[in-house]
Amino acid sequence: MIFEWDDFGANHIISDQCQSHDCRKQLDRLHVMNFKFKCTLFAIPGEMTPELLGWCQANKSWVELAVHGFFHTSNYECEKISYEDFDWLMRQFAPIMDNNFVNGFRAPGWQISDGAYQWLLENGWWVADQGYNDERRPKELEAYVNYDGQFKIKDKEVDGVHGHVWDCMGNGIYEAFDYYADLVKKTNKFQFVSEVIDENY
Repeated sequence: MIFEWDDFGANHIISDQCQSHDCRKQLDRLHVMNFKFKCTLFAIPGEMTPELLGWCQANKSWVELAVHGFFHTSNYECEKISYEDFDWLMRQFAPIMDNNFVNGFRAPGWQISDGAYQWLLENGWWVADQGYNDERRPKELEAYVNYDGQFKIKDKEVDGVHGHVWDCMGNGIYEAFDYYADLVKKTNKFQFVSEVIDENY
């Protein structure tokens, strides 16, 4: 089972639907409920602090960070970004991402440009994406794809649970904690998104 949450590190209002919380207490609670627990956090590099990075490093046996945009000031940050601008931002954030993040990327709002796809493909990254982008996404690009709540890798269904570290439209880690806790207690095998990608490519 893959547990993954978006917007880790956010300390600004992304939308009126999202109420910010520091989710580390909730993640710790889930880990105590089942010490096999692992999760992938899609994190915002521009919002990461030394404290957050230190916490993730201290818990890297069960916490994986993947990249979720750069600043997430809107859901359209990467919708029309050029290859060159994407490359420039990736290089600017490399000191934060190196040794802290895996080479996985999900665009804010799932809105991603062809230039960003091309950069990810050429640089050996994988993408977390939506099924409606299947026709645009390069076929060679490794992808963890959401089809209305059902996740697939290379057309193979995988057990995945998607949410937000905010209270956000019913799937935030605080507002849906009992749901997540029930699943965590019942799950025997947990995997990071990157582990499942590696098994299937």
